[in-house]
Amino acid sequence: MARWLSFGGVDQIILAVNHLSEKLKVELGHSIGSVTVEFSVEEKPLGTPGPIRLAADLLSKDDPFLVLNGDIVSNIDIRSMLAMHRQKKADATIALVSVPDPSPYGSVLTDSDGMVKKFAEKSGASASTSLVNAGVYVISPSVVGSIPIGRSVSLERDVFPGMSEKGQMQAWINNGFWYDIGRVSEYVRTNKELLEKEALEGGDPVAQVQGGMQVVRPAYVGAKVHLGVGTKVGPFTILSNNVTVGDEAIVRNSIVFEETTIGEKTIVEDAVIGERVVIGRGSRIGRGSIIAGQLSIPAGSVLPPDSVILC
Repeated sequence: MARWLSFGGVDQIILAVNHLSEKLKVELGHSIGSVTVEFSVEEKPLGTPGPIRLAADLLSKDDPFLVLNGDIVSNIDIRSMLAMHRQKKADATIALVSVPDPSPYGSVLTDSDGMVKKFAEKSGASASTSLVNAGVYVISPSVVGSIPIGRSVSLERDVFPGMSEKGQMQAWINNGFWYDIGRVSEYVRTNKELLEKEALEGGDPVAQVQGGMQVVRPAYVGAKVHLGVGTKVGPFTILSNNVTVGDEAIVRNSIVFEETTIGEKTIVEDAVIGERVVIGRGSRIGRGSIIAGQLSIPAGSVLPPDSVILC
């Protein structure tokens, strides 16, 4: 997300954090690439606009700013979105995306000029529009003062409806990709589809690497990844930075986070493995399994399908 924001011209991110905030500060530091990072810590959950008011002293008093949900992946053109916000002189601009079934999200109705008219609640009934809130907003500084202080409120229910009734809210329609990764299953699906989008057309889908290693595309191998002799990686596999895969290990259809070590002759299939995990030699990680970060799995372990290990 930081790279996407940087490409869109953003040079500062303010993270609204609560649970595990101190750990996040240590993990992320004060910059991600060329983007500086500030933290706004909620002592208690404040909903969606509450953190904006809490971070008011860190925000520009003159320029509009972006607000983003942390559980989306998209290629929304934020430069163009910001330019339209300024052109329309809106108080807020909301990114909308068309989905096959809007009922899990609630739909957003606009007029012919792209002004937001109504927010429809989540419902099992068929909606009159397929457009839903994409979780990306441009907010003018004047809006911050209208947000209640110190209590939990909702942008979608408590702030935006009033703005739309007054004709102060503009819609930006995103025609690119958009994914909601709030559930693990959707996170996995998103990564697989993005790997497919990035896969090179034509050529041999199996890359033979020195030492008898195989990387079957589509796959992503991060920086400073070490693959042992005879390893087989992919397809639909992501090895994040500094991952080590031991000799003759197999990793397929899986997402492996940073600094994790997978032992020799281990098989990992259809799994999500957290950061700094150590999986012992000769282990078998069953399909659909999830292993949280910084855990050790003893050598020779056999995890049945759909295992979830959090501590």
